[in-house]
Amino acid sequence: MIRAIAFDWGGVFTEGTFDSSAVEELATLSGLAAPAVEAEYLPLMAELEEGAFDLPEFRCRLQERLGVAFDAGAFTEAFLGAVRWREPMADLLRSIPERYVVGMLSNNVPELCDRVRRDARMDRIERFVFSNEIHIRKPEARAFEALTQALGVSPEDTVFVDDNDANIRACQALGFNGLLVDDLPAFAERWRRALPDLPLPPGFR
Repeated sequence: MIRAIAFDWGGVFTEGTFDSSAVEELATLSGLAAPAVEAEYLPLMAELEEGAFDLPEFRCRLQERLGVAFDAGAFTEAFLGAVRWREPMADLLRSIPERYVVGMLSNNVPELCDRVRRDARMDRIERFVFSNEIHIRKPEARAFEALTQALGVSPEDTVFVDDNDANIRACQALGFNGLLVDDLPAFAERWRRALPDLPLPPGFR
């Protein structure tokens, strides 16, 4: 019996992944092509999400690799401002009845974690597990183990929602009921099969 529902953040509650949006914003800011920015951005972002360094150090390392100089304020605004909310998913989150424990497991960075925790759209989330705080990123099994510990519910009784195939495969191997978010109609069908007693809000119809 499903007793807990947990979500990724970027790519689930946002349109596209946060990284893809951030790369676009930083490419515009730097005047470089997005693929060139992405090639240096992604490895550094993986380290940032594990808590290896802070955002100012991330900026310094990225600009060194790209051969550009970012204004600190403009960089922070472009990076943190890259979020594009997917409102139907926020509506779905708000509609989950109190009988379910609701959590989040996200590869994320401190500044964004703070914004997510404070955002009223995320008020239904009871337990947050962020990679930079546990120093482990999905799809590592230990990340999902940290989620199970935070929820206090077994994987077999937990639905986990993510936009990344690798994360869904990893959680399913551990016994979770993984639901992939690709396009909303396909996700809606998966949700109905896994949680037939929970109606979807109007944005999915």
